[in-house]
Amino acid sequence: MLPAKSKYFTLSDLVETDPRYASAKAQLSPYERGSDEYLLKLMELCPLSHYPSYEEYLAQQAAPVPDSAEAGYGPIYRNVLSPEKQVSCFDISLPSFYHHFLLSTRLWPKNDCLGVRPLDPTTGKYKDHYEFESYERIEERSRHLGSGIMSLVNVKRCKPLNTNDFTVAVLSHNSLEWVLTDLACQAYSLTNTALYDTLGPETSEYIMNLTTAPALLFAKQTISRVISILRNLKYVNTLICIDDLSDQELHVLNTSLLSKRHNTRGEEISFHCLSQVEKIGEITQIPTSPPNLESIYTISFTSGTTGLPKGVSIPQRNATAGLAGALSIFDRGATGDTFMKEICFLPLAHILQRQFLSFDLSTGGALGFLHEPHPMNLVEDLKILKPEYVVLVPRILTRFEAAIKQALERLGIKKEAYESLLSHSPSASPPDATGAKSPDTTAFHQNLIRKTRNLLGLDNCKFLLTGSAPVSVETLKFLGSALGVQLRQGYGLTESFAGMCFGESPDIETGSVGPTSLTCELRLKSVNFMGYDATKGKGEVQMRGPQIFSGYFKRPEETKNAIDDEGWFSTGDVAEIDERGLLRVVDRVKNFFKMSQGEYIAPEKVENIYISSCPLVSQVFAYGDSYRSYLVGVVGIDEEAVKGTLGQKHGSLTPLKGEELVFAINNNVTIRKDLLRLLNSSCDNLQGFEKLHNIHVGIEPLTVEKDLVTPTFKIKRSKASKFFEETLTRLYDEGSLIKDERL
Repeated sequence: MLPAKSKYFTLSDLVETDPRYASAKAQLSPYERGSDEYLLKLMELCPLSHYPSYEEYLAQQAAPVPDSAEAGYGPIYRNVLSPEKQVSCFDISLPSFYHHFLLSTRLWPKNDCLGVRPLDPTTGKYKDHYEFESYERIEERSRHLGSGIMSLVNVKRCKPLNTNDFTVAVLSHNSLEWVLTDLACQAYSLTNTALYDTLGPETSEYIMNLTTAPALLFAKQTISRVISILRNLKYVNTLICIDDLSDQELHVLNTSLLSKRHNTRGEEISFHCLSQVEKIGEITQIPTSPPNLESIYTISFTSGTTGLPKGVSIPQRNATAGLAGALSIFDRGATGDTFMKEICFLPLAHILQRQFLSFDLSTGGALGFLHEPHPMNLVEDLKILKPEYVVLVPRILTRFEAAIKQALERLGIKKEAYESLLSHSPSASPPDATGAKSPDTTAFHQNLIRKTRNLLGLDNCKFLLTGSAPVSVETLKFLGSALGVQLRQGYGLTESFAGMCFGESPDIETGSVGPTSLTCELRLKSVNFMGYDATKGKGEVQMRGPQIFSGYFKRPEETKNAIDDEGWFSTGDVAEIDERGLLRVVDRVKNFFKMSQGEYIAPEKVENIYISSCPLVSQVFAYGDSYRSYLVGVVGIDEEAVKGTLGQKHGSLTPLKGEELVFAINNNVTIRKDLLRLLNSSCDNLQGFEKLHNIHVGIEPLTVEKDLVTPTFKIKRSKASKFFEETLTRLYDEGSLIKDERL
């Protein structure tokens, strides 16, 4: 039952009231409810999937609510850990992510919190270790920074210094200062928003003006971009560089480079550096005003595939629900004085990284940052940090797979030998007490695991988490066996504060993304024009609950179209649910076109099947002309995998690299035919009319920088069609390469 006079149901309420958690409740009984000791013990008792047993949870993870199916809809599914109510937060005493951070600061003040590799001023190179600031130091700095921002902005607005009615924008790669800014905003209940530094100036201007943000914090490398858009920013008055600037640099910025002196409200505009602002805040010492469950934490703009982005208003309620969901099913990994470390790789502008930032800082964990913001630096920094877990996108996992296979072959291990050894599912052996999978115990396998872990800097890694795009089941099984780690796949959207489904490691081979979290419920809606019947287990995913957003920022019509009168949010994703309540995403609503013979094609479904079924490709853009009877496509290839496969027949490809390899394939019809035959033979789940008939290849043809995909790697179809117009026309002019073959 709900606590008296409370509209929120918490994880502690669940444990205190559900008889299945009686043993956990007994261990909590010595502590005063809501005390730091109680909350720490509750964290230690998670994950809840161990009650009454992990095996029982694996057997049934979500279940349909009896008699909940309606015409055109499947039944409502809820997580079996909390089948009666959805959880809003961990405990009512922790109404925000910031309160979780403060709890960590009280429990573990000296713990490593945020860390970077220091730059050696003598050599100009980064040192081979991380230096961390403690929880108590980060908490102090966040207060000073927040107080400084409030002081600067409000003095210019002629408002009381403690006024917190404005939004703070951040334009930067991942950094310690990014997280510091996030915490500073929360300390004073300031809403923040992130600008993607890879998107064009129009998007940044749009977000800044829509949110009326008076403060913009930016990285030094983006100064020229900030100056270029400043003239079009209506409300900004305080520009803060998160990197150190000399007095001379600040003087130049505030004089000759300042394109305008006042904003449209007549407020003075000025540049500052972060250290200055912290010093101002240390002097003003404005009392903090931490958020509550309904305070807007962030406005996260979804970089849509068409038009201007939509801002998802995310209250702390959504964030604390997402955090409670993660805490309920992930082992926090703390034993004694040892706490987990994570490398902050996915963009913090991406909501999934924000979710696991909250997980790290709520469990006393440490977060390290890349020494320079480029994916090529990931492995170098992994080898130094040696984190216990990493959150990655599928394309990084496929690169890991290729790197491991190349390394094994360089060691003289034949492909047949390692594929036979590593073909076992990571769930082949029974779980231990924590639910972790024990890898094959042969000496050779153990030695191989040590080598592959060391190769990638994953020596201490306990699990890898992936999401945002499809990934081959074979890739996941291979990595699980080669690295001896758990692999978990998640599903969610910006509108659900990232992950609202997380699969268990033993379920990787099913291709599922797990059950709905205990923080929301879901159902399937029939999509008749696409042939999906929710009563038969396939349909559009709809979600409802504390973790789900309640509206788009200043977009009431968009909100009305997305959320119905009963609170169900339509995701646009088509999925199926199996008998254990596990979700598997199979398609997208509306992304379809009609071919000349009358067949309807869902391109995302086609692309996902190619990517998940064939390790030779990392990207696919499927295109269909309504006056034609077949598809053509632009394909991003895995360079080493393609050479390893096609090189056996076409030896001339073996020594080629990069664009030389791409040129050789695109200009040889025979090679393209062979590659296309391999791709199509791996896709048994596609109908003949859904398969590609001609292709153009590239190493990574679809990038954010080209504005062809969103930062979460969803294809912008209209822009991609225009960008590749000449290529697609040429492919159709050349004709089908497989027309005479039976598909």
